[in-house]
Amino acid sequence: MAIDRIRQGIGNIWEKASYFRGDFSRERSGTGIPPLTRKYPDLALDCIWLTAALTVLCACIIATPLLHRADLLFLDSVSGSAMPAQPASFAYQLLFSVGVVPLICLLLYLLGPRAGLLASVVMSGAIAVASIAMLRYGQLFVSPCAGIFACMMAYPLWSWRRQEALLTFLSIEVMKGATEPSLPDEPGPAKFLCDPIQTRLTAAASLFDRVRRHREFISEWVDSLPAATLVTTPAGEVILANERVNALCQSSGLPRIEHLSPAGRPVSDVLFEITASHRAIEFASQAMALFALWSGDEDPPAYSDSMFAQGIEIANARGGRSLLIKCAQIKPSAGRDGALIFHLADVSSVRKAERQRDTALRFLSHDMRSPQAAILALVEQMQQDPPRFTASQFATLVGQYATTALSLADDFLFLARAESLPPKLTQVDPALVLGDAIDDLWPQATARATSVNLAAEPGKSTIADVQLLRRAFANLIGNAIKFSPRYSTVDVQLAETDRHLKISVIDQGVGITDQQKKALFHEFSQLDEKSSRFGHGLGLAFVKTVVDSLGGEMQVNSVPGQGTTFMVFLPKLTGTG
Repeated sequence: MAIDRIRQGIGNIWEKASYFRGDFSRERSGTGIPPLTRKYPDLALDCIWLTAALTVLCACIIATPLLHRADLLFLDSVSGSAMPAQPASFAYQLLFSVGVVPLICLLLYLLGPRAGLLASVVMSGAIAVASIAMLRYGQLFVSPCAGIFACMMAYPLWSWRRQEALLTFLSIEVMKGATEPSLPDEPGPAKFLCDPIQTRLTAAASLFDRVRRHREFISEWVDSLPAATLVTTPAGEVILANERVNALCQSSGLPRIEHLSPAGRPVSDVLFEITASHRAIEFASQAMALFALWSGDEDPPAYSDSMFAQGIEIANARGGRSLLIKCAQIKPSAGRDGALIFHLADVSSVRKAERQRDTALRFLSHDMRSPQAAILALVEQMQQDPPRFTASQFATLVGQYATTALSLADDFLFLARAESLPPKLTQVDPALVLGDAIDDLWPQATARATSVNLAAEPGKSTIADVQLLRRAFANLIGNAIKFSPRYSTVDVQLAETDRHLKISVIDQGVGITDQQKKALFHEFSQLDEKSSRFGHGLGLAFVKTVVDSLGGEMQVNSVPGQGTTFMVFLPKLTGTG
């Protein structure tokens, strides 16, 4: 590890030394090192300058005879040698002292302040020990003064230069940060202090705090986006994902593993986990390929902009969702790579509404026209000579068709209101609402000679919209009357459980098969399409919508040929009997 750091430091200094060779802008293809710049202090270049200065200083010290005599007397007394010592030649002295200078400068360049100080002390001691050993055992005097002086001077000079470089860098960055726009309620610039270092440290701390605040702001902004958002590198690695992406991953139905978070994973894997569609993987691959062309020298295809803007829709993603995937680009700039932004919008509700609208239009275009077309046909027949029907028969038939058209319009309007408008909730007594609904259906029950028996005691309460609840009860009881044989009985019961009020509507009709139960509460589905007592399929869908909006639930028990029981469970108002 130490050898690698020394090799790296030597390589860096050697690269910077090209400044002296006139190689200012040579290409460094494949090394990742940009052309030299003097915008910021260059410590590698300063290390070269320091090495040169200390080398000259050592040469001057070695050329001073007075220092040699002082060194000789000191070292001779320390070593205790009685033998006369032979002074080393100037070249040997210079090699001994100057050879230490590049090593101490390299150590100071690689090490921190504390380790650098320790290295300077150790190197000085090593030079003194080496000089004493040569004097004692080899009777050769090599002056340690120049080497020790170089080691002791290198540390303060290098510390000063490091401090200057740090202060210069902080000053430049603080000045650049001051020109950036600030967030609301952000503290102002740091106040000027007497100590320049403390002033710059305070300004740098303020700048780092601004960076942190901006990062938190961006993170919160991304999390607050209405659509799931993924930010990736040009290679497709996810670097940022908001909470909606995490929610989609958790709701995908796959086993959740903690370390498989979206960040750091390929975007194609994340999209496939959410959508379970290979089209999403192909879209991500095309986006990355087009971004590579766009950021390179080649021009992207003409359809790239439309592809990014339109995106693709996955109709059957995991969980039965419909997801719209779009992609946007962040253009690369100087010193910064570009990025890709993938948006995933859940359009399931929009597509469901479109399908419901299309189904409703197709159904209404037939059922709304049928009674009106029948009335026109009756009018044409009455205009014939002689008329086909009597006046009484004509009035009866027109009334029936008009009632059918009006019932269809009413049910459609009530269903639309139940699905789109919030209910007007109030405390109601279901027994009273059931009584009103049965009164509304008295003409229909009388026409079919059907009796409706109500077993409900007043005094129980729930929270509901009275008008919608009355209409829902009327639809249930009306269906029971319509699908029961003549001269039969429909029982309506109100019971109480621990948490709910249970409303049961029991008929003696033809019953419902298991196949019919699957589409029972779907809009525009009829219970008995072959029967002459056809309906438009809105009644039970409306009942289901109202019950769901009140936090209740519905159950159906039926035996074909014996009858059907519809059960509605509504939340019981706390504190009521």
